[in-house]
Amino acid sequence: MTQEKYAIRFGLGAIKAVGLGMMEAAVAERNSRGKFKDVHDFASRMDAKAVNKKSIEALAKSGSLDSISNNRRQIFESFETIAAFANQKKDEATSSQMSMFGALLEDANANPELKKVEDWSKEERLRQEFAAFGFFLNEHPLDDYLPELKKRGVVFSDKIERDEFEDNNLIKMAGVIAGSKHRSGPRGRFAYMTISDPLGIFEAMIFDEAIITNHRDILVDGSSVALECLVRKDDGGIRILIRAVHKLEDFIKNVKAAAQPFEDIKKQPQRRFGGGGEGFNKNGGSKDGGYAKNNVKAESAVDPYKQKLERLEAKKIFNEVYIFVKDREPILASKAVLSQLIAPASFAKKTKVIFVVEMGGKKANVELPENYLLDEADLARLRGIEKVVEVRAN
Repeated sequence: MTQEKYAIRFGLGAIKAVGLGMMEAAVAERNSRGKFKDVHDFASRMDAKAVNKKSIEALAKSGSLDSISNNRRQIFESFETIAAFANQKKDEATSSQMSMFGALLEDANANPELKKVEDWSKEERLRQEFAAFGFFLNEHPLDDYLPELKKRGVVFSDKIERDEFEDNNLIKMAGVIAGSKHRSGPRGRFAYMTISDPLGIFEAMIFDEAIITNHRDILVDGSSVALECLVRKDDGGIRILIRAVHKLEDFIKNVKAAAQPFEDIKKQPQRRFGGGGEGFNKNGGSKDGGYAKNNVKAESAVDPYKQKLERLEAKKIFNEVYIFVKDREPILASKAVLSQLIAPASFAKKTKVIFVVEMGGKKANVELPENYLLDEADLARLRGIEKVVEVRAN
């Protein structure tokens, strides 16, 4: 009896910049004339219009061409050569005149040489895959660090999905910054992050301007980070507030590992906060046994959800809000904003949010299951998100 093998299959037509039409044509060509031998064979047999820069780069980044090439970076950086070859083959096929050098051109060695470059490192390959898919499909950059992280008390996003945290829990998390948005408000700068860890994707916010300023070099897309967080739960749901951030390598180097894996989940006492600076000490805890007092003040001062509740009766709350997008990136950023504005079940005023998604010539409405509290100021925040086409309200 052989052991059954399982795998995840992802439709190539769903890869950004590739499209269903191109992949249907590739499948039809493969079924008609056999498998593609190499990238030159692929380029010569496909419609030259389909072999465009974005599609070839996306196929290379995603690993879709691995069966005909073992160097993703080489294909990625050789588009001009590949496209010129495809156009040449198309011209030859449509020309009514036979070239006097035709016999020479049919030589197998006539394939143009691609750029001689080393393939991407494992870390870069994973980053490029994420750019193509919008998530890590095959491996996660933190997979190799899992044992070390678990012995330092790090918890993962599956606990958020299972709603296993309590209000005011102090936790450590880690991940790769998949998307980050920095904004300025009346009380200073704030940021919201979309972070990917080996078990999923979660959203977190920073309301302390000092953290944003002091760690601007690592609060960028693609950075691997360790985070010290405060959990906030109420009728509106769960929010993860970042209170300290570290490079992943520094965290592993400076925090002492326990003998066995554990989950470092503490409870922050109400209205009692330690003094001193932020960060981890070498025994795995905060330097002050808690979080810096000035950080707590900063969070409570600019928390948009609390501000919303305070001014609820004086503001106009919209019944419906439509967010028009043509890409998945603004959806993630919009949901990070919306996660701060979920309506408590006891409130009569509520906003339904509908994404109007237009991709590949098709349009679809996707209504979010949660109810929100959105006023004109919140619409302005949503309109300021990059790649959001339009925001309408009723």
